Amino acid sequence: MEGSGPQPGHPPRDPSRWNEADRVAALERYRILDTPREPSFDEIASIAADLLGAPIAVVNFVSDTRQWFKAEVGIGQSELPLDVSICRQAILESDTLVVPDLAEDTRFRDNPLVAVAGGLRFYAGALLCTPEGLPIGTVCVLDTKPRPGGIPDSQMRTLRSLAAQVMAQLEASRALADLRESEAHFRLMADAVPQIVWVTDAQGRLEFFNRQWSSYTGTLEWPATAGDVAACYVHPEDVARTMAAFEQAKRTGSVFEVEHRIRRKDGAYRWFLVRAESYRDPATGRVIHWYGASTDIHDRKHAEERLRELNETLEAQVAERTAERDRMWATSPDLMLVIDFEGFLRRVNPAWTTVLGYAPEDLVGRYVNEFVLPDDHDKTVEAYELAAEGGTPRIVNRCRHKDGSTRWISWVAAPAGNMTYATGRDVTAERAREAELAAAEAARRKADALYRAYFENSPEALFVIGVQPDGGFVVEEINPAHEAAVGLRLSDIRGRRIEDILPESAARRVIETYRHVVATGMVHQYREEFDLDGDPQHWDTSLVPMRDPEGRIVRLIGSSRNVTRQVVAEEALRQSQKMEAMGQLTGGVAHDFNNLLTPIVGALDMLQRRGLGGEREQRLIAGAVQSADRARTLVQRLLAFARRQPLQTVAVDVAHLVAGMADLIASTTGPQIKVVVDAGRDLPPAKADPNQLEMAVLNLAVNARDAMPEGGTLRISVESETVGRQHRSGLKPGRYLHVSVADTGVGMDAATRVRAVEPFFSTKGVGKGTGLGLSMVHGLASQLGGALTIQSAPGLGTNVELWLPEGRASGVAGEPAVGEVAPASRRGTVLLVDDEDLVRLSTADMLIELGYKVVEAASAEEALRLLNRGLNPDVVVTDHLMPGVSGTDLARRLQAERPSIKVLVMSGYAETAGIAPDLPRLAKPFREAELAESLAALT
Repeated sequence: MEGSGPQPGHPPRDPSRWNEADRVAALERYRILDTPREPSFDEIASIAADLLGAPIAVVNFVSDTRQWFKAEVGIGQSELPLDVSICRQAILESDTLVVPDLAEDTRFRDNPLVAVAGGLRFYAGALLCTPEGLPIGTVCVLDTKPRPGGIPDSQMRTLRSLAAQVMAQLEASRALADLRESEAHFRLMADAVPQIVWVTDAQGRLEFFNRQWSSYTGTLEWPATAGDVAACYVHPEDVARTMAAFEQAKRTGSVFEVEHRIRRKDGAYRWFLVRAESYRDPATGRVIHWYGASTDIHDRKHAEERLRELNETLEAQVAERTAERDRMWATSPDLMLVIDFEGFLRRVNPAWTTVLGYAPEDLVGRYVNEFVLPDDHDKTVEAYELAAEGGTPRIVNRCRHKDGSTRWISWVAAPAGNMTYATGRDVTAERAREAELAAAEAARRKADALYRAYFENSPEALFVIGVQPDGGFVVEEINPAHEAAVGLRLSDIRGRRIEDILPESAARRVIETYRHVVATGMVHQYREEFDLDGDPQHWDTSLVPMRDPEGRIVRLIGSSRNVTRQVVAEEALRQSQKMEAMGQLTGGVAHDFNNLLTPIVGALDMLQRRGLGGEREQRLIAGAVQSADRARTLVQRLLAFARRQPLQTVAVDVAHLVAGMADLIASTTGPQIKVVVDAGRDLPPAKADPNQLEMAVLNLAVNARDAMPEGGTLRISVESETVGRQHRSGLKPGRYLHVSVADTGVGMDAATRVRAVEPFFSTKGVGKGTGLGLSMVHGLASQLGGALTIQSAPGLGTNVELWLPEGRASGVAGEPAVGEVAPASRRGTVLLVDDEDLVRLSTADMLIELGYKVVEAASAEEALRLLNRGLNPDVVVTDHLMPGVSGTDLARRLQAERPSIKVLVMSGYAETAGIAPDLPRLAKPFREAELAESLAALT
């Protein structure tokens, strides 16, 4: 049901008479949305809830997007969307809306807030209307229980009264805000005018000064009264007159107006016109304020005084101006003359003597062309005839000096009466300068031609970039070398912005560089990389900023040089140096790893030989021994990679060597590559260096991996083949071992295949390869008397074949033999020297197993002390590299001082650098059988 009766406050307008835009605009004028909660509004909501006995009461405003609560009881949130807002319907009513049961009302029964179990059932709301009758919200109460009888009239009036209170408070807040805004506007307006604006009360007590007061007087404090202003800032001679005028105005209420001088912050006084009018109380008619302005009239006062003085002395001034004119005639450095319309001189000034050497009496009455060069006679006649017709001629002619020389004179003339008055300036020097400028211009054009010739024919890529006012950059010029380098024609890109020419990432990088040059104003040199048609290129570029006469940078002059070959060479050198450094590092790491492996291999060897434990334990020991052997093989490969020595060719079981590398190759190529090793059985050995051959196969495997970025199959096969005449390898006829490394990668075209074995040639890009892999393998094959062949095509993969001559079967390398521990051929005392405790402990156990008595020393110095104290061993087993004295130095000293003592040198390095070739040597790690064999070989 809906309530009826008059509504306090502003009556609502018929909903059909207003539109939503006007209603929302009216709401926004109150600036109420999203403001903090206020006690007065909270109290109204509480009163509504209490008086109407409702659990929910809100003071809310309905915008075009939401229902917002200024105050609420029982809601617990600040807003609701319009699609569930009941008040959105209420503002469409013409009076207070009361709904006894929302669930029975077709307008609200489907509302989620009503339809939910325990939802809203009762609503009563009074409209919040603006003075124009536009509804902007409601004061309403809600209940979860229906009220079939609605609410009594008394409660209806209460609800409307509360709504009127809300609107009264809103109107008061808006009026206060408008007042503050009006005051702010007044202050802004007062501060904007050039006058000093002030306000006093009726008695002259200061209430306001605009900022011009502080700017003029230099003080931020206001005087208390008009009398203080007069006493502290008005000129003493003007104080009494000023205060008398102000007192008169206060008595009569008339306009206050006076002229006086006010002291400026630098101490000087300036004249001001002060004018103020009173403001009266509309109810009583009493003066309550004076509004005044002080206008600076100092310049006007002085102008008036000067005008008065000028009028008083006009005759004297005329005489003075005449004298000034005569002085100007007599002293002017320019030629002055009076000439009649027939061309005869009637009067000349003294400058004729200074400039052309003639006295006035030599000229007056003479025809002007008597002093003008013949070639300029006609233009001179035309000039004075033009003046006779009322024109104002301007000419430059050549006059003859009394000494016979020539002077260039620039004339300006004007007729007056029957005479022409002319002024001439000697421009001879200017003409000379013009000639010099013409010569300079000719030189400049010549330089421009030279520049253009250089620009058009330079092999370097030259370009000119214009700097736009908005900070953008456009192409103005590029030379033919630039066109050829980047494939862009000047006619296609001239005047276009960089971002419209280059890809986004490249344009962003180029623009950042240009902005850096503009910001610093310095010449900038840098190296950049561009990918042109899939071919990365490196360019060294210099940018030189050019400024206009005002100093602004308006152009960038650039030159670029393609340094791709240089970069590739430098990168190849760096990679080569890196490989050398890696080799040195690898050698050191492998040495330390050998020292770690030595006690491990020795302990496992002892456990295996003694047959300790059951079958399961023996399987575990055998597995550990196998892993240790694989680790030893890996370290030997690292040492082979690290050392630099000539080829040491032996007969190599290539099939066994390649099969043993299968795990290493698989781990190197990664899980995306399927590695297949097909090494035939009973193949003859090949003549090769096993370590270098391993490196060659590993290099080829890495190349194959890089050719298969998406994965694929790598097949390594070994077979024996007879090479006949005109074979693709170019080898002489004979038997060869054929190692094939084939991949399913991208393949090579014919041009790449021809250059593949060139040193430093690489298709992997800068920083991704040295370009030395294939060339090293090719060099190895040539040194061994073999060859390298490549079969490849784009999209079909690559097959690299390494051809090695067959070797003799004796002494085949490739699989280390592990013998049984033979009974020692000699027994006695061994002095064991090693700085690694674990290596020393393991080796000592082996020696004791072999039947030797062992004396240990942690350094060569300690060993020498033991020998000097009387120790007389049969054998000295010493490490090579130790702090202080090395094992080799110890051996040499023993050979010199105790030649009967035999010496065996142990080393964790592969190379024998620093170890004399005549010294017996045992490589770490070793088994007891290998130690026994080395001791047995000592003679």
